[in-house]
Amino acid sequence: MRVLLVGGTGCISSEIAALAAQRGNIELYLLNRGRRTQFIPANARVIQTDITKPDLVRERLGDLTFDVVADFLSYTVDQLDRTLGLFRDRCGQFVFISSAAVYRTRSSAEVVTEARTLAGNTVWSYGRNKILCEMRLGEERAAGGIEYTVVRPSFTYNNLRLFHPVGPPHQEYSWTLAQRILHGKPLLMHDDGNALCTLTHASDFAKAFLGLLGNPLAYGEAFHITSGEHYTYNRVAEMLGEALGVETKLCHIPAHILGFELGGDFGEKLTAFAKNGIYDSRKVKKLVPEFICTTSLAQGLRQCIQFYRDHPEFQVVSQEWDQTMDRLAAKHGDMYPW
Repeated sequence: MRVLLVGGTGCISSEIAALAAQRGNIELYLLNRGRRTQFIPANARVIQTDITKPDLVRERLGDLTFDVVADFLSYTVDQLDRTLGLFRDRCGQFVFISSAAVYRTRSSAEVVTEARTLAGNTVWSYGRNKILCEMRLGEERAAGGIEYTVVRPSFTYNNLRLFHPVGPPHQEYSWTLAQRILHGKPLLMHDDGNALCTLTHASDFAKAFLGLLGNPLAYGEAFHITSGEHYTYNRVAEMLGEALGVETKLCHIPAHILGFELGGDFGEKLTAFAKNGIYDSRKVKKLVPEFICTTSLAQGLRQCIQFYRDHPEFQVVSQEWDQTMDRLAAKHGDMYPW
């Protein structure tokens, strides 16, 4: 099975690439700009190009066709249309990475399923755009254009991503959060931090993802790929400190205040995070019974910290974010009785 990952070196896709490279039945290709070559498996074939330059991509692709193309880089319909224009005639299955952010839940106690929960988030533009992309794929399939599968991750982390809801870009500057904890500085937390979230290690995510590839039962369907571990945001932050061997300090600020301070998208995002996010992944498990999560959050966080200690070159700190968190903690830290 010839598989192309559009991306392939991000938080989720790098673990998928690593696992796919071990499968004897997969001929793995990655299409990316070649900026994170250290995360490319030795036996993967790299098409180094920029997906935003379609003519160049076509030139680099030549006459290659694929059984599966997985798109990790489309966030808007325009981006998706550009990628479909490149691959609709080159693949048998198109896998679109959407998000659990698409849902509009009716109750804070709701357990989200693909069938019973409405994909109708109009609060956060990121989720809204992913919904529009999913709708666009439905139109494409109805017109006979392509077979597709939608995957909806929740919060997924790997050795580089230290998960926390308020912080810098998670792949490049995650160590900013760890350094703040180590230096006794507070992390910012939206609202009271007691909403539940679901976290999944990317190596576990990869097991389910690969099981959907080339599977006709997955065509035209959407799937969660999430673990069954649910923690409050506060507890996740505490566990990060435990992995570092230092107590985590938190500064709780209302989500809308953080939104005003940090900008529109962050406000939309934190409003979406302020309620429980618990997801039922039984649908994908029926199709991919080998999907069993074996990396607990505590174990995954320890692995992440060990990776950073073993590879100090990745301990990059965003000074801008560090200063912003200092400023907001000083400004709002004593104002709200959480």
